[in-house]
Amino acid sequence: MLNLEESVAIPNRYEQIIEALRAEMQEYGGLLNLFDQQQNAILSRNPDGVADMEQTIEAQLATVRARRLHRENLVFALTPDADPHPTLLQSILLFPQAMRPLIEALASEVNRLIGRVRRRAQQNQMLLARTIELTQELCEKLKPGAVTRTYAPNGRMKIKAAAGPGRLLKHS
Repeated sequence: MLNLEESVAIPNRYEQIIEALRAEMQEYGGLLNLFDQQQNAILSRNPDGVADMEQTIEAQLATVRARRLHRENLVFALTPDADPHPTLLQSILLFPQAMRPLIEALASEVNRLIGRVRRRAQQNQMLLARTIELTQELCEKLKPGAVTRTYAPNGRMKIKAAAGPGRLLKHS
């Protein structure tokens, strides 16, 4: 078993990890902000805004992943011979005593933000699913039989609109 008290670490690596945690925290905060914007677009019935936010969120997710990977690599470098590599909190004993509360607070805040991001993403998914469901119900009421629902092999629902005029209501 790895004795973390006896491991030797590069002192500059501590500051790099702290900065990496701060940067990761900032990116998760940005992601949370984007999910808030997406939710506003959903609630204001702005389909173009929702579509635009999807692309922006995907780009932000890539940035978050890169920040997290960078931070993990810095932590792995503290114990390069360890197998498996310890997590940040498992490596806390490698840090000087005075830095440990800061590391714990930053890691805790990152974890809290991850939880908030997950909850907001789930809320937005539920709002979008409900919006689609209500739209389908409205289409069905306006033109019965216009929308059919089937399940794809992967378990997802496939929705198909009946062929015909592009409008549900015809002008008389």
